[in-house]
Amino acid sequence: MMRTDILQFSGANVPISVVARIMKKDKNFVRIGIQENWLPIGVAYKKDGSSEYSYYVSPKKLYEYTGYIYEE
Repeated sequence: MMRTDILQFSGANVPISVVARIMKKDKNFVRIGIQENWLPIGVAYKKDGSSEYSYYVSPKKLYEYTGYIYEE
């Protein structure tokens, strides 16, 4: 059993393409899951007047959800 208290996470953004690959899902699945808050691995932000989202996927939350350790 791995101890999460000794893992260190950089806080760097995990690319959506990486998340999609490790989850074996489409990138749009990941994006929509984050936008609609049923995929608890990050946040989606849309500026006022924009139609596009920006995404932040937390390496720690991704690990907690999938067990995958992201290393840049």
